[in-house]
Amino acid sequence: MSADQRALLVALPTLTETFHTDLTTIQWVLLIYDLLLIGTVITVGRLGDLFGRRRFYASGFLVFVLSSALCGAAQAAWQIILFRGMQAIGGAMISANGRAIASIALPASERGKALGFASMAFHVGFLTGPTLGGFLIDSVGWRWIFYLNLPVGLWGAYLAWTVLEESKEAAKDISVDFPGAILLMLTCTLFIYGMNELPRAGWDSPQVTGMLALAALTLVLFVIVELKSPMPILSFSLFQNRLFTASIFSLFFITSTQSAISFLMPFYLQNVLLFSPTQMGWIIIANSVVIVMVAPIAGSLSDRFGSRLLCSVGSALIVAGQFFIASLGADSSVPRIIFPLVLTGLGWAIFNSPNQSAILGSVPRDKVGTASGMNTTTARTGGAMGVALSATLFTYGLAAAGMTRAQIEAPQTWGSAPQIFVHSFNHAVHVVNIFTLLAVLFSAVRGARPE
Repeated sequence: MSADQRALLVALPTLTETFHTDLTTIQWVLLIYDLLLIGTVITVGRLGDLFGRRRFYASGFLVFVLSSALCGAAQAAWQIILFRGMQAIGGAMISANGRAIASIALPASERGKALGFASMAFHVGFLTGPTLGGFLIDSVGWRWIFYLNLPVGLWGAYLAWTVLEESKEAAKDISVDFPGAILLMLTCTLFIYGMNELPRAGWDSPQVTGMLALAALTLVLFVIVELKSPMPILSFSLFQNRLFTASIFSLFFITSTQSAISFLMPFYLQNVLLFSPTQMGWIIIANSVVIVMVAPIAGSLSDRFGSRLLCSVGSALIVAGQFFIASLGADSSVPRIIFPLVLTGLGWAIFNSPNQSAILGSVPRDKVGTASGMNTTTARTGGAMGVALSATLFTYGLAAAGMTRAQIEAPQTWGSAPQIFVHSFNHAVHVVNIFTLLAVLFSAVRGARPE
């Protein structure tokens, strides 16, 4: 699943050209996945708590396999966006229940280690995704990014069903908050759509102001529904715990900035520096190499020392790495590009496993699936917001520099004006990096010991 996500980043410029579309449309290949995951992951985590985590985990692989086949066969941009939405449902079933299974399989004293190894396995996919994706695009075509999911997904479903033991929690109330899930997804969708249209239409557009106003309304309705729900999708009572609250907010700001940069970086590498997809894939994996090596160590350290120091140091390293990314130019060398990617990878490795351990360790056992879902929801919400914000800031910068709408919506032409692209890219990264400073703050004010 993670390999597919990262390979798709490398494919974004190719998909833009293949489907004869523009940047603001092709970003929905990423956004639709995040939005549907946001709307479903806590619900399927809750369903796993009630009716069996293994059942939902194994079924998620089958849904992911079917939707991957459809993505590979897509003939238009709207089709691949639709089938990516189907992928998100399978991804939600895998993500929410997988973390919950890992969390309860070992004692609390080894939770950080378990999550560290889970993060390592996840980033092995991140490691292979860009390189394999670039190779496939240059050799047999982008469709094989999705087709390769089929044997891997079927094997994952088989192992999940035959190796894992079933686990669920006894509960008197088996209600599931479907209205809350729908309202949360609507809020994010309306907000992101409004932000997406902002560079084209401007603040005085009725379409933009209308979408943002509707997003505010659905947010208010969501809060009201959650406060009245017997089993809310977003349990506000969990936020009474300072450790849980600080960990969730830290995760939100980290993932929003990381996703923003991950979205823009392929266009910088391919359309300005003119790297091929294969070359781009080898560059992008730099941070994942570090994460695979460091994540298990960070997870084990969090079992001994807690999450505050590790998460504070990790998020500060990400801030430093993103500052150097925002200083890249039109003639930057490969080592100059790789260095900040390594730095952000080191920061993420030190931050992520301890932060996940803090989130899952600060809730009662019967809420582990819900907390795991909230962890994924927070990360995906931050990711979707980051992509939307970075696209808005970046296209604003291009427009301010005098590019026409036709030029802005044709990434293949950006190489003819590299300085304009780089200036807008640098400005967008500097702005989103400000939000990472908030992650440092929330990491520093959490409790000294997570469990």
